[in-house]
Amino acid sequence: MAQDLEKLSNEELEQLIAEAKRILAERARAAEPVYRFEFEATNDPRKGTPYVARLRIGPNGKIEREFYDLDRQYGRREVTVSGTYEAREGDVIEIRNGGSWSRDYRSWYLVHDGQLHEVASIHSSKDKARVVAYMRGEIPLEDLLE
Repeated sequence: MAQDLEKLSNEELEQLIAEAKRILAERARAAEPVYRFEFEATNDPRKGTPYVARLRIGPNGKIEREFYDLDRQYGRREVTVSGTYEAREGDVIEIRNGGSWSRDYRSWYLVHDGQLHEVASIHSSKDKARVVAYMRGEIPLEDLLE
């Protein structure tokens, strides 16, 4: 196997290392405990439908959202989104409770010890940058919780 690695270009070796790191991270993530959380929020859908999504860094280096499939009940000028979702230790969750004509009510939360800890308001670029640094492995969990 080592002889086969010698034949690879530097670029191919970098890609192999990145893929190995991704696989190791997924295995470590699968070993983390799973927690269940309840969510319910009602808002005028014209001003922002509530949702819950897990954030991750995509292959392009940008934030991607994996939306949880929660129940939606529509009424006259309102929608109620509710349900249970699961998250693992260390996950970063984005929750939108709703919005108004001028504001979006979203925050980012870190799953730690079975609880959601707010780590960034969607309006704070400084806090969001810290969360992204955590998600990229540039700062430890303890620094994010300070």
